[in-house]
Amino acid sequence: IQISLSLPLWISSHKHRTGVVADWCFRGTSHGKDEVDGGCDDCKNAIGREQLKADRGETSRVKTSMEAFEFLKNNFSTFAKSFYDKKGGGVFRRVFHYVPAHGDDCVSRNIRGCGTLKGIKKMHQLLDIGKPGKLRVRTRSCHACEGCWEDSKNCKNNERCGVPWTETLRPQAHRQLQESSDELAARGIAIAHEAKRGDVLCIMVRKEHEPWILGKVCGDLGAYEMKTSTDTEFAVLVPGDIVVEVRKLQPVNPGTKVFDIVGD
Repeated sequence: IQISLSLPLWISSHKHRTGVVADWCFRGTSHGKDEVDGGCDDCKNAIGREQLKADRGETSRVKTSMEAFEFLKNNFSTFAKSFYDKKGGGVFRRVFHYVPAHGDDCVSRNIRGCGTLKGIKKMHQLLDIGKPGKLRVRTRSCHACEGCWEDSKNCKNNERCGVPWTETLRPQAHRQLQESSDELAARGIAIAHEAKRGDVLCIMVRKEHEPWILGKVCGDLGAYEMKTSTDTEFAVLVPGDIVVEVRKLQPVNPGTKVFDIVGD
């Protein structure tokens, strides 16, 4: 089991924040599935097929989460077999919502974490007891007897499920969220659209010894016209990508603060 260090603290404060008790249980990978699991797989497969079409030049690639949302909303909301043909059974329609990482419509992901909870891999139930920073845990959940619903300490299946105990969490400072690759790509595309010939840009590159460079815009915005993909120090360029020509600026002499285009 891989559990985020923010999850236990979030569970412990759920009743305090919402008035609803949170009871989080972990099961085997073959249990606890629902209709949504298969639906999510179908969505990923649909995007994967679209990417294969892009490799053959039949369509454009899906590069960002927003593009994935638009593709699914426009192409995957309805089913090939109508609800009438299915005699009113199954799912009627898929509805997609885009939740940005930042901005007015975002859901805050800046959830406070906690220190490592020793032995958490053996804890298959994390129960909110209404006290932020404290959890009642056990090796296996019951949910079958009246005593368990009233208070897991009175569970009739303690011998089989294990006697619950209370864990105290160690809260950590809030973490600073970093921009996702999608957000960085979107910002880069916006800057490229605004850039004009002669502008100087500071560009992040994929080099340990040179994480960023200065570049001068020497061309207009256009499509990448090579027939095959090219791996550059900036990114992997795919035919049809929107690019702008930038020439690297380098010091004219060692130690100088004067930069210019050197070489081709």
